[in-house]
Amino acid sequence: MGLLEPVTAPPENNNRLSASLTENAVALGALFSGCFDYKTRRTELSSARIPAQFFFLDGMCDNKEIFLSITEPIFSARSLPEETEELFATIRDNVSVSVQQSELFTLDEARDALLAGNLLFFIDGNSEALCFGAQGYAKKAIGEPQTDMQEQGSREGFSDSIKDNASLVRRRLKTAELRLERVTVGTGFKTDALVCYIRGRADARMIGDVKERLEKIRIDYISGEGCVEPFLAGKGLRVFRTVGFTERPDVFCAKLTEGKVGVIVDGTPHALTVPFTFIENFTALDDYQKRPFYALFLRCIRILSFLCGIFLPGAYVAAAMYHPEMIPAGMLYNIVSSVVGTPFPVMAEALLVHIVYEIVREAGLRMPRAVGQAVSIVGALIIGDAAVTAGLISAPMLIIMALTAITSAVISEMHDPVCVLRLAFILAGGTAGFYGLFLGAGVLLLNVCAQEPFGVPFTLPLLPLRKDGLRDSLVRRDWRRMGRMRFRVKF
Repeated sequence: MGLLEPVTAPPENNNRLSASLTENAVALGALFSGCFDYKTRRTELSSARIPAQFFFLDGMCDNKEIFLSITEPIFSARSLPEETEELFATIRDNVSVSVQQSELFTLDEARDALLAGNLLFFIDGNSEALCFGAQGYAKKAIGEPQTDMQEQGSREGFSDSIKDNASLVRRRLKTAELRLERVTVGTGFKTDALVCYIRGRADARMIGDVKERLEKIRIDYISGEGCVEPFLAGKGLRVFRTVGFTERPDVFCAKLTEGKVGVIVDGTPHALTVPFTFIENFTALDDYQKRPFYALFLRCIRILSFLCGIFLPGAYVAAAMYHPEMIPAGMLYNIVSSVVGTPFPVMAEALLVHIVYEIVREAGLRMPRAVGQAVSIVGALIIGDAAVTAGLISAPMLIIMALTAITSAVISEMHDPVCVLRLAFILAGGTAGFYGLFLGAGVLLLNVCAQEPFGVPFTLPLLPLRKDGLRDSLVRRDWRRMGRMRFRVKF
């Protein structure tokens, strides 16, 4: 009930509000029985002393907004009509100065409006209620993004409030073609979401497909964007995510201008965008603020880091166990001398170090920030150095895993699939050498090429080759030549 729209005709519903103020008050009181924050205020209006009553949830409404825009104009109004229907119409059209207001006809609508932080106003003898938008609940202020850090660009990030997030998008895209459509997701405890797109750029069938998938969500409680992402991604095994997410309004707006559809879920500071292609994992906002040749260098660094994060430990295990001739003689002698004194085989050692690293990372992530930093230092320095000194693991393996951890952090959004793939390629390299690595890489490539989120090839613009898309893939052209790239969806 964020932005309330006036209802032109009462819906056909057996749960309609009663013309009796007492019956409505009893019905709402039964719904919120035992709730300490459920508040009401009864009063009498006009010279005929017609009973009226306000209903709201304390803490969900802005008391200042209620006083200035609703209660003060109503109580200070002069010569109010003595007929119930005329009194209701006068307050609705001429007395209240609230910007957001609508009429409610059913008890379900009244319940949902109260839960959304609105103020309800009933008059005895009238079977309708006025709903005033007076939300004022506690929420996170707009601040700098915490997960999507950039060197240049805006310092504003999405907050947990869907209204604030909508304003951030609207302020950047000053066009009447921008559409922010509210939908309700979930079955039990319903959550508001916004479907965002630019009319004329986003494909109409893709917009309808996004809305249809959101309506099919059968979850009682939506705790965040992670509950919505699988429904947008669709069915099938996907190693890499096919739904983009960002905490930055500027990045989100840029995606909308490309013809994509965005989804903002209430209660989370991350927004989703579809369709999402594989090459977008290696792009960042800073690429568009710097010179094209340096943007090319940065994207090459990210791709190289991605490949190292997946294949480096497996390649080391495969070379040490099956293909020692590929290692220079001097380096091979040092590796052998280090491995001989350790009690574990090379593959078991790589798996052990990999699991220990993930344990240390998870501990540092979940614990309080000050304690988490201390845990990370202890795990990285003391335990690592002590393990090498004690001969439990070899120094080359520790170096390999350290390089892998650093390269994986370059693209932090891909940590989940990279972590699992690294483990899989360690097993493949330790089982079949480089043959296992090439076989696993082929299977991974087939999985990537087989994905078509919303009818768009996941490998676009490389496969199939699109010349207009190459202007912003591995190489970013100059702004004077880039233009805009739009997606064509095949259904």
